[in-house]
Amino acid sequence: MLKAGSATQSQASSFPTDASERLQLALDAGAIIGTWVWDIPGDCVTADERFSRSFGLSAERCRDGIPIAEAFSSIHPDDIERVSLSIQQSMARGGAYRCEYRVRHEDGGYRWVEANGRAELNEAGQAVRFPGVLMDIESRRAAEAERDRVSALLRTFTAAVPGVIYAKDLEGRMLVANHGTTQLIGKPPAYYLGKTDLEFLEDKAQARQIMATDQSIMRSGKAVQIEERVDMPDGSATLWLSAKAPLFDDAGKVIGLIGSSIDVTARKDAETALVELNRTLEARIAEAVAEREAAQAALRQSQKMEAIGQLTGGIAHDFNNLLAGITGSLDLIKLRLNQGRTADVERYVSVAYGAAQRAAALTHRLLAFSRRQTLLPVQTDVHVLIAEMEELIRRTVGPSIELNVNLSAALSTCLVDPAQVENSLLNLCINARDAASGSGKISIRTFNQTLEQGPELDAELAPGEYLTICVADDGSGMNAETLSKAFEPFFTTKPVGAGTGLGLSMVYGFVKQSGGQVKIRSQEGKGTQVYLQLPYREADVERPAQLETPLEAHGMWTGETVLVVDDEPSVRMFVTEALGSQGYRIIEAADGVAGLQILQSDTPVDLLVTDIGLPGAIDGRQMAQAARESRPDLPVLLMTGYTDPAVVGNPPLAPATAVLTKPFALDTLISSVSQLSGKARRP
Repeated sequence: MLKAGSATQSQASSFPTDASERLQLALDAGAIIGTWVWDIPGDCVTADERFSRSFGLSAERCRDGIPIAEAFSSIHPDDIERVSLSIQQSMARGGAYRCEYRVRHEDGGYRWVEANGRAELNEAGQAVRFPGVLMDIESRRAAEAERDRVSALLRTFTAAVPGVIYAKDLEGRMLVANHGTTQLIGKPPAYYLGKTDLEFLEDKAQARQIMATDQSIMRSGKAVQIEERVDMPDGSATLWLSAKAPLFDDAGKVIGLIGSSIDVTARKDAETALVELNRTLEARIAEAVAEREAAQAALRQSQKMEAIGQLTGGIAHDFNNLLAGITGSLDLIKLRLNQGRTADVERYVSVAYGAAQRAAALTHRLLAFSRRQTLLPVQTDVHVLIAEMEELIRRTVGPSIELNVNLSAALSTCLVDPAQVENSLLNLCINARDAASGSGKISIRTFNQTLEQGPELDAELAPGEYLTICVADDGSGMNAETLSKAFEPFFTTKPVGAGTGLGLSMVYGFVKQSGGQVKIRSQEGKGTQVYLQLPYREADVERPAQLETPLEAHGMWTGETVLVVDDEPSVRMFVTEALGSQGYRIIEAADGVAGLQILQSDTPVDLLVTDIGLPGAIDGRQMAQAARESRPDLPVLLMTGYTDPAVVGNPPLAPATAVLTKPFALDTLISSVSQLSGKARRP
């Protein structure tokens, strides 16, 4: 009894799965050939000129609106039923719709398109509006058809190739040969029996190579699979895939060799064609991806410019109002002084000063939104802070609002600026009161959350334990469009003059700058919940000096020298005049390099007052650090309009250092300098 050893079988190459990407809805990346909006109750489809060309319809009628049946008249008859079913399914469930079909173009021929849309439902769950876009997929369909043609051709070739089966003895003489061998040599199977390859192959070198391979297989007892070039009787060259294995008897002794071969020339040619086709498809996909990314970048830039336009417009409006009050008051002061009338001057000064303070508050809110405000973070027990604010909040929202406070978080200490937490909480409660329209409920509660990376946590934040402060109301709530704009600066739903639109944006900026995140949920008619999620962590941070000593508590000091460094001449003049009026000797410098030269000289300097954001290679903080190498006890007052988080609290401020945020009042400046100079005089 004869049995064959194992032999590796060749498998035909399979085609890769089509992974063509879908361009996102409404991104005009060069393939968009039309847009439409279907008013379902009114049976009116309005569309652009590209849509009319794609459907072979009148551009004027499409612009004015046509019935849906007229649009369907351009769809290929074989596709209408499938398109109708797809649209009905989308209208039944609402949401995204996508369908590929053929439409009659303006040239009379049919072209493949991909329709992407979205069925919008009303509160009763009925479809009322159906916008969408068309994309040209004719070239993609053609490429897919070509790939399918090549695939079918390859399968046909594989199935049609006749196989060669044979067996040889130990000397290489043919024992068995099927009819497939005729294709190789052109002789009937009986012609080969009892002969070696050297006897029936004309190419003697090839015959000797085949026999050597056969002998090697029989000696090793292992099967092999090889591809070999075979010259056909008609003179053509083919590629054959051969599997050969030793032939064993019942005792396991090698007694010969069994083999099989198939002509894989056609398959190899088809594989080469398929590789080229795949390269073409990949190139087209890469082009489409590049076009999509370019369109996305253009869209992001457009959205960014729209946001900047809204922001600058809001700033210009509010600042123009404030500047009108300031410049108008100054004009009146000048007029009264020219007239020798000074009775009203103080009132005009008060009006100008009040407008300037409101401008400073507006700037503060903008800095909060941009996360560039100066924060004074300390370890703060948020529960204690809320408890101390509860009475103030009750008085602010009024007796007609029911306030419930539930502080249940186990961990309630955060590294934050407590003043900003108070401002944020008060802002949210005022918004909640306004949404309640006179009566309702507001709740403030706390709880701990372990946030993991994913949808619940912003990408730039680290997973961990967070303290959540939730302010909720049962007021009017917000629809989806309003909710999407809630944190935009200068966006407000309040009447003109009743709000700046910076409250929520300020809260957003403060929480983000503090290493946390803000989430908001709202439903029209069912209220709003705002979640402030702050990281819980213990840290020892030195809080910058609190400069609250009133001006009248300090007398005038003489003989002390103050170096004032600021690149803005008006600020430098104000600081110089203010401190000079208190008896200090003043030295001025316009940048960090000039200031450091003075500090590194023998000039006596008792106190340094410097802006942080100085031009040139040395900023205010670097200048102070360099100066303290030779003047280790030099008191420093840092002035700043905005700064990075590293300026305050990370690393902590050095001893005898304080921060003063611009704009500041005269008494605050003098108090700050007096406190620091007083500390310097103590032993």
